[in-house]
Amino acid sequence: MSRFHSTLSRRDFMKGLGLVGAASAVAPAFHDIDELSAAPNNTRKRAWWIKEVDHPTVDIDWQMMARHHGFHSTQSAAIVARYFGLSDYNAQTLPSTTERLKNNEPGYQLRDVAFSAAAGVWEGPLGFGFGSWRVTGGPSSNKAYVGYQRVSTPEQLGVPKWSGSADEAAKMLRSAMIAYGASDVSFGELHDDHLKLVGTHGDNVSTAFYPPKFPPPDTVIKPQVFEDVPVGYVDEKTGKHVLPSKVPLYIVTWSMPMPQEMAKTAHSQLMGAANTSRYRRDEHVTYCTLEFLRGLGYHGYSDTNYRAIPTGADAVLQGLAENGRHTIMALSPEFGAWCGFFHLITDLPLAPSKPIDAGMWNFCHSCGQCANACPSNSIEHKGDREPSYEPYPSSITPKDPALPGLGWDKPTPGESDYFKTGRKTYWTDMITCWGYRRTVDNCLRCFPSCVFNSPRGAMVHDIVKATSANIGIFNGFFASMHEAFGYGVVEGEEKEKWWDMSLPAYNINSIVGAQHGGYK
Repeated sequence: MSRFHSTLSRRDFMKGLGLVGAASAVAPAFHDIDELSAAPNNTRKRAWWIKEVDHPTVDIDWQMMARHHGFHSTQSAAIVARYFGLSDYNAQTLPSTTERLKNNEPGYQLRDVAFSAAAGVWEGPLGFGFGSWRVTGGPSSNKAYVGYQRVSTPEQLGVPKWSGSADEAAKMLRSAMIAYGASDVSFGELHDDHLKLVGTHGDNVSTAFYPPKFPPPDTVIKPQVFEDVPVGYVDEKTGKHVLPSKVPLYIVTWSMPMPQEMAKTAHSQLMGAANTSRYRRDEHVTYCTLEFLRGLGYHGYSDTNYRAIPTGADAVLQGLAENGRHTIMALSPEFGAWCGFFHLITDLPLAPSKPIDAGMWNFCHSCGQCANACPSNSIEHKGDREPSYEPYPSSITPKDPALPGLGWDKPTPGESDYFKTGRKTYWTDMITCWGYRRTVDNCLRCFPSCVFNSPRGAMVHDIVKATSANIGIFNGFFASMHEAFGYGVVEGEEKEKWWDMSLPAYNINSIVGAQHGGYK
């Protein structure tokens, strides 16, 4: 039995807060957390009117069947051509997509053609990995170019590139990217203060370059610069990554939630699979989006050396998330802490998204569940130090001298040894965090312990979130009830119960925010 087994009803829970009113009349009944289980025959539980039978409802005569040639199908052009005759078959042609495109026919407009072509891109030439720079949109002349060029550009199709307002562009790109697999999308213009988020170098540096081999060569640390060019590029010989300063640039950031029930098994291999799933799924979103931009006549720059722009910062600035107690957390109102964020840069003008206030950062001041769950005591506990612009020093004193050059011995303004400064927050001791993570397998217990990871299937959760967003006096109580209801990390054999759960595709709720098609 789960150590979080509880028979406290949601009605009693809300009654204790004095919040039971008219809403309680329509609130769904809640009996017991342990009621959630797989069907006895290990199949997914389906509607009551779907019955199991011994034979399919279509009549089958097995005596008539035999093994057959797989190409005996209308998928074989040779089969179909036989019936029309080869010459007549070859004379059958589709209407010209280009002509339809030039005529601006509904369903064949440039955005439709680009979207459809990009939807067929299921992998790119680089494969999975960090530190790679992906550019799409046009030729690179004699400079190193990393890209796909699988989708035809408007120029190749003989039509003008897509044009419209920044609001129309944002709406269009959001629709396309959600269809490709993103959960939500936001936008920002890369200018003024936002430019301070762009790192001078990208990628990570391993101990392979530890002194006396330090600092590493540019081909490893990949300098990132702005040049007066219309299109960015990669110089593979020098390792230089160039963004164009000649045109306005925009940030596209999207959320990629991870399986929450897997996350609750931290630390475990299941939790590790939940963590890495976002990268696998994001590959499709990234490839398709870059090619979609190319099909519209614009350029995209993706995975800019990784960490060159903190995606958590973009998510907060552009309204996908709020800051969290754990330094590396960005809290999504829909998906909580267990949500990954990704981004790309484009020259397609996009209307910027605004930041949000869902009461989550304020809630973090009264909570501290992530700190309670941290085995290495790295996260600032409730009641300890207050948020600060200055990072707290690590409890570990460096044994080796500072690394020479490139800001490691003398950090540049706006950054510490391992933090980018500028926000007033709680500062996690990431040194002790990483030291502990090197001794266990897939820790990250802080993320699934977050109160905002709670389920969304019952009205009570929306009531709690709405209350926290507007009235902070109950925040401490809500934080304690999160664990009492069993929404936190599970231990021991409880971790293996994931295999018996009935969960949606990818183990995530993909209908958050859906308004059309009967999904809401």
